[in-house]
Amino acid sequence: MRAFLLAVLILAGAVPAATAQTTIPLAATNGWEAYQVPPNQNGSGLCGMGTSANSRGRFIWIKIERLRGQLHGFVQVGQDNWNVADTVRGRLHVAIDGRVAELAYAGTNRGTTIEASYRGAFSNFINFVESFAAGYRMEIRFPDDDVAPWTADLRGTRAVTNAFVACARRL
Repeated sequence: MRAFLLAVLILAGAVPAATAQTTIPLAATNGWEAYQVPPNQNGSGLCGMGTSANSRGRFIWIKIERLRGQLHGFVQVGQDNWNVADTVRGRLHVAIDGRVAELAYAGTNRGTTIEASYRGAFSNFINFVESFAAGYRMEIRFPDDDVAPWTADLRGTRAVTNAFVACARRL
């Protein structure tokens, strides 16, 4: 698969950010789902997978999107009640079975959103996605903030990941 320009977004909200367009479900298992948003008039389509299956209003989404002709990988996490200023800066750690990717984030003009760039244990975005598919547990830590770690059960994510990767290859 082609090399990706890597970026990681951390967003807060209860649904995938792409819901302004038609979202097509692709697969679902164990509270995780894969979806596709068909290309718009600019040719920007995306594929995603994630979960919002919890009682705390938290979500995790992983996406690949075609922007200006290139594929970009994203990871989004959020919580319904976040209120983040656009001047906020910090770090986020995403651990899958102990392997940690560090993300530096910044606030955006959306009060519930922070965006981060990708650095860490995974050599590329597809390696990260494969680790996700094979993993048992994901933990999201906020080392600079007073936020308790989040955990997510990754059992069963192989089927959702396969649908996600097949969608990404069509972008």
